[in-house]
Amino acid sequence: MNSREIYSFPEVYVEDIESDKYIVLLNGEYILTSDKEKISASSRRYGHILYENVVEKAIDLTTPLITREVIVIPHYTGEEYMKAYIIPRNTKPCLIEVKGYSPYVFVDELDEVDEKSKIAYIVTGKNEVRTIRSPCRGVVVLVVNFPWEKPERYIIVVVGRDELREITIRKDT
Repeated sequence: MNSREIYSFPEVYVEDIESDKYIVLLNGEYILTSDKEKISASSRRYGHILYENVVEKAIDLTTPLITREVIVIPHYTGEEYMKAYIIPRNTKPCLIEVKGYSPYVFVDELDEVDEKSKIAYIVTGKNEVRTIRSPCRGVVVLVVNFPWEKPERYIIVVVGRDELREITIRKDT
């Protein structure tokens, strides 16, 4: 990585979750803040959670259903303005489980997939390679890894393009 590249990682914020930092909606603008006055004055609050916890806090795996509105910043850089997207509550996602001895996932947040697209390989305990294909078409919104589980597991969440809303987050100064 050269000195001009900025390290980025995905972050998740969930509606009405307690946290130490929030994305709040004030005067039609989404602001990333820890300021208690701004948090209490806002009409909507999204609390920061660990990426892996989005499955238990905002997704019903059995239905499947997004149970709380979620904001995902696919490339959190800490810059003043960052692109993000909102996944509305009651969205019915396509959930894809990738589970095996050694999984390799090819997709990231905001990648578009078609039905039967290759999205991952799994190397089995017998050193066989299996291909995982998408059962649906849409946009990848979350790629959640559970590396502590054996065999290792990923849950890939896909929703329709028209079910996402892109927003800009401004970091509080």
